[in-house]
Amino acid sequence: MPENFSILTLDPEADPSSETFSEEESSEDPLLMSQNQIRELQSSVDRLLGEKIQLTAQVELLKKEKEDLKDKLVLEVEEKEAILRKLNKQSKTVNKIKRVSQLVTEEFTEMSQKLEMEQGLRQHAEVFAHQMLVKQQETQRQIQNAETEKQLQHALSQVTEISKALEEIRLCYQNQLSQTAAQDLNSLSDLAAVRTKLEISEKERSETEIQLRDSKQSVTALQEEIKLLKDKLKEMEQLPSIQSIQLNEANENPVDPPSLELPAPPPPPPPPPPPPPPSSAVTDPLKDLRNRKKGENNATQTAKPAITEGMKTRAVDEMMERIKKGIILKPILRTPQAVLEDDNAWKEQRSENRKSAVLELQGMLDCMRRPGPRRVESKKRFSRNVGEAELQMVLQRRRRAIGDEKGTPPSPPKPKDPPAAVSVLNSSPWAGESGSAPVLRRLQQNREKRISRIKASESIIWEKK
Repeated sequence: MPENFSILTLDPEADPSSETFSEEESSEDPLLMSQNQIRELQSSVDRLLGEKIQLTAQVELLKKEKEDLKDKLVLEVEEKEAILRKLNKQSKTVNKIKRVSQLVTEEFTEMSQKLEMEQGLRQHAEVFAHQMLVKQQETQRQIQNAETEKQLQHALSQVTEISKALEEIRLCYQNQLSQTAAQDLNSLSDLAAVRTKLEISEKERSETEIQLRDSKQSVTALQEEIKLLKDKLKEMEQLPSIQSIQLNEANENPVDPPSLELPAPPPPPPPPPPPPPPSSAVTDPLKDLRNRKKGENNATQTAKPAITEGMKTRAVDEMMERIKKGIILKPILRTPQAVLEDDNAWKEQRSENRKSAVLELQGMLDCMRRPGPRRVESKKRFSRNVGEAELQMVLQRRRRAIGDEKGTPPSPPKPKDPPAAVSVLNSSPWAGESGSAPVLRRLQQNREKRISRIKASESIIWEKK
């Protein structure tokens, strides 16, 4: 213990008893003294160690107690929180119960008030019924006594008044019924008129559909005629090229073997008839289409005539008149609303018809812009419709003839054959080299333009189909 620390000190100056002890026992051996001191010190150390062990054990016990107390505290806090939650829930439930009880009390008060009112009313009704019974008994007594006749007269007058009122009501109802019957008759007549109008419109619709079918058939027939005309145009384009080649070969090789001679070309077609004068009177395009269809059917049995430029111009004029005027139908008696609706629908249909007619006009104009079968006005001009391959063949033959002859002039042409003169002039060496390039260019340009126009017209025809 700290109380005995002064005893354990080895300093002799600090303790006066040590001085006395040293003086008295100075004669003893110092070894014994040191041993005694060591023993005392060991015993004190052992004692202190035991006390330390006890203190550490106490400290551990205290720590365990502290941890137990902490756990208990945590449990108590959790229990407290749970209790608080329960209290909150209970308070909420209590508040709800209070509200419900308030509502129940209010309903109970209302029901009790209603009950009291009903009871009061029932009592009042019973009193009133009793009074009425008393009055009835009194009136019966009065009727039995003397006033029966007056009451009867009064009742009869009331009955007459009521009968008059009933008759007036019956007359009013009869008038209303007659008015409704008249309205029904008017509505039935309107319905009949509407039905007749519908039948007329359906008939007109069927007629227009028939007209449309006829027009479609005529369009298909016209397309077939256009195809035939294209074939004829190609044949007509090939004829002058074949004639020019034959003339050139005849001029270059006057004496050819019979195997190389080409057959004689067919005679040129007759000139087209002049176009008919434009009709002054306004004609119906649908009738013209029907007549044209009949004429086409008759012509297919014999031979289909070629369409000339005059017929194309007439067709274009008819299409323009059709676009300007449109199809005019018969007027029908209709309500203003139906008339307005029909006008709007007619305007929309007319705009669509105009668009389709514009497309047809474009196709017709493209067909008209194509180079048609032209008559050979003068045989002096070289045909521009000759292909590139044919021109190259002709030029090669001329060069070969020039190389074989080596400067020998060709035979002079006769005055009756102007194409021969042209071939002689073209057979000269400078003409074959300098004059062929621009001719080829022109022919190539014309051919490209023709192909582009044919493609455009074919695309328009396919779109119409």
